[in-house]
Amino acid sequence: MNRKIVTFTMSPRQSQFEVDRLETEANKMGIEVNKALYRELSFEIGQPRGTARTFVRGEELTVENTLGLWFRVAGTKSGKYTEARNLAIRILGEKIFCVNKKGYLGWTRMGKIAQHGVFLENDIPVVPTKIFYTREQILNPSALRAAPLDKGANIKNTFFGWEYPVIAKHERGYQGKSVRKFENREEMEKFVNKINEKNLGMFLWQKFLPTKWDIRVVIVGGKAIGGMKRSAVGEEFRSNFSLGGAVEVWNLNEEEKNLAEKVALVCGLDYGGVDIMKDENGKNYILEVNRQCQFQGFEKATGINVAKMIVEMIIKRG
Repeated sequence: MNRKIVTFTMSPRQSQFEVDRLETEANKMGIEVNKALYRELSFEIGQPRGTARTFVRGEELTVENTLGLWFRVAGTKSGKYTEARNLAIRILGEKIFCVNKKGYLGWTRMGKIAQHGVFLENDIPVVPTKIFYTREQILNPSALRAAPLDKGANIKNTFFGWEYPVIAKHERGYQGKSVRKFENREEMEKFVNKINEKNLGMFLWQKFLPTKWDIRVVIVGGKAIGGMKRSAVGEEFRSNFSLGGAVEVWNLNEEEKNLAEKVALVCGLDYGGVDIMKDENGKNYILEVNRQCQFQGFEKATGINVAKMIVEMIIKRG
């Protein structure tokens, strides 16, 4: 019986490029790919533990027919698919290679706030960040005056000691779509007063770095396989490829490579993307880690066959 790689997505169109590329490279090696949807999973659970079973479209996944599992984004408001993913890993993970097993079981949902907690524990440099839970905390002028100012800052147009502009991003945002830039206090206040206060704690407020570019490092097998520079174009301040950012190969130095691999290690990643941004002095900051990163722009910019390397990783670990 041929052992297949099983990929999981929430819809046939989600991550279509990445899943199709994985299938193409796997087929070249004589390996089939079973494209599954999370909703096609079902389980039987009982005692002893070894009797628990995982099914896709009614067919049980076993070590005899499955080489490895590769998961794309599973996020829903209910969290049912992230729980399904983790249940599959708990049942199968000791017998079948599940990409990013440690990371998923450690953090069912690894939003940006959770990431920053991990980075803090492991002395990983991050952009100066603030988190608030009430409007009073963020809008109270006395709190603003109490904060230390950056050198040369104007107290009438600062955000807790930072000069505007300032960045806000939703902790579960993706592809840069939730990232906002506020040029002054009036813009910031308008935003804060507009959103429901109960959602305020879902945002990270960060000091603006004016470099307008960052580095995406792709990790496969826990190792950095290459880097891509993403640059914002025109008036757009976000550098994401999906938002029209320009991409080009970036030759990683040892510091960047080691930092990205450390992030992957502490976040439990076999595969993922690590985003590094630099300030005007060249200091490295980790923006975030993406456990299911897209790689269309990366392959275009670097010429690195990411899909092939993922298949090879699964074969080696499977």
